[in-house]
Amino acid sequence: MGQARGASWPEAYEALRTFAAGQGGIVAVPKSLTVPADARPAFYERVEAARRALARRVLGGRLDEAAFVAGKCRAMRQRLLDASGLAAFRLAPTLEAFLTDVEAAVSKPAFSAVLDGLQNGRDAGEVLEAAGAALEEACSSLERNAYEAWAYCGVVSALDPVRFWTVESVDAYEVHAVASDEVTVARQTPSPERRIPEAVFETADGRVFAMKNEAARELDYYGLKIERRRDSSAGGNTAGLVGHRVLMLYRLGSVDEVDAVADRDRMRQTPSDLLVEVLAPRDMETPAYVSLFAARINAARSRRPVQVVTYDEAGKFPAGMEEDPDIAPVRRRVVGFDEGVLTEIAAELAD
Repeated sequence: MGQARGASWPEAYEALRTFAAGQGGIVAVPKSLTVPADARPAFYERVEAARRALARRVLGGRLDEAAFVAGKCRAMRQRLLDASGLAAFRLAPTLEAFLTDVEAAVSKPAFSAVLDGLQNGRDAGEVLEAAGAALEEACSSLERNAYEAWAYCGVVSALDPVRFWTVESVDAYEVHAVASDEVTVARQTPSPERRIPEAVFETADGRVFAMKNEAARELDYYGLKIERRRDSSAGGNTAGLVGHRVLMLYRLGSVDEVDAVADRDRMRQTPSDLLVEVLAPRDMETPAYVSLFAARINAARSRRPVQVVTYDEAGKFPAGMEEDPDIAPVRRRVVGFDEGVLTEIAAELAD
């Protein structure tokens, strides 16, 4: 299978079709796929080779770009682990898969496209056309999420954390920091009413911070009175979610002070000491996205200007938005992969 994995898209797809046609027990028709047990390993090896070849054909050089972003994210997380003594800083499983094997992760949407093509007798060109948009979207989404994780890990790393605690609760009301060598991003006891940080850390200079990597969509609910019949939030526990996140940091007097940062039932919220959000050009220029962003940062009530991270200069907020007194103060940071800018963001917490 080593040669098959490196085959071109038409070759890999044709190898799958030839194998399926030559095995009497395999039935691949529009509404049914049957593969005998003894043929499954060889069959799905060929499906795997075909979906990877399809991704290579569609994405081309973008796979190298995606691998570069994944490498940056892995390296930044490792720096955080080395400095703090953590054994693991876990991201969403899909993002972890991307950091481990970029090609396999971004080619996942091609799995169904390949099987659908096989079952419906489509040729390689038809499958290629059908799968292109989904593969492009998957690659863009995973790259963005890896870049966000790189930026947020970098800000935390720049604060020089030396020890972490996970935040635990059995009911979302009694909240405790528990010494641990593992942190899972966005993990908390599910609760429609209360939002709880996933971790607390102490820095080399003795400061203590609670940390929450919150799904942006969840933050939109913080300032809303809970209405169970209409609530479509995830209840705060978004550990497995791959989606746009923000980083919120809260300064504590001690580790024991950790508590919920939002109680929707009582309409109480702790302002973050710093909020960092990665934005893409369309987030800054699409009216609907800009409106959501403005409402979000107003609801978040950060004590300092919201730090907006962008990869480059592309994208601009609507004229006058940054000066609008009805919108929380915003400071844009063009970062790329400049770790020095992440250090500058962390320095906002020095006063």
